[in-house]
Amino acid sequence: MGLNKVFRSKFLLYLLVGVIPVCLYGQEDENADPDQESQENVSQRPIEEIQVTGERTLLTMRNEIIREEENLYRIFNELNSHDRFDIKCKVERRTWSYILARNCYPKFFTDLRRTENSAGLSQLRQDGVDSALFALGLSQLKTDREIRELAAGDYQTLSEEMLRIASENPDYLNILMKVADLKADYQAAREERFGSDN
Repeated sequence: MGLNKVFRSKFLLYLLVGVIPVCLYGQEDENADPDQESQENVSQRPIEEIQVTGERTLLTMRNEIIREEENLYRIFNELNSHDRFDIKCKVERRTWSYILARNCYPKFFTDLRRTENSAGLSQLRQDGVDSALFALGLSQLKTDREIRELAAGDYQTLSEEMLRIASENPDYLNILMKVADLKADYQAAREERFGSDN
């Protein structure tokens, strides 16, 4: 949450720097020749741009978030100090469900999950159906929440790495702020459509 405030304050600073010249441009000189002024205004006047934007659907907004996140993670994976921080996204089924979900995990998380759950998975993959072995295998599997708790120190280091890269790389910072804004817009649109309970 504090990290988001830093990014937003930098974003507002960039916005103000970009807006100030536009505000100063509108000042008039009292001694200027009106005919010369009108010719100068025509040549100096910025080209008008018309943007037509329709109402974005939730699906369109979600797809835009995915595109920007992929770009964000690509830059992060190139700039981070160790491959174990690389973030990969994939679409997978939720446990005990056919619903697909897109999840993004750092490499250290997927490695730890594989290590922690290898014994339970080997019990589940044995030939033949032995309900006792199957139940034992299920009981040995750790949830993603338990794995995240085991990797709490790594997640703290990952956050520090992201902050370091954001402070050193303006492109990464800009995309990070854009993703945060897109997610906030998406959440607001969801709440407006479905209510705040969903």
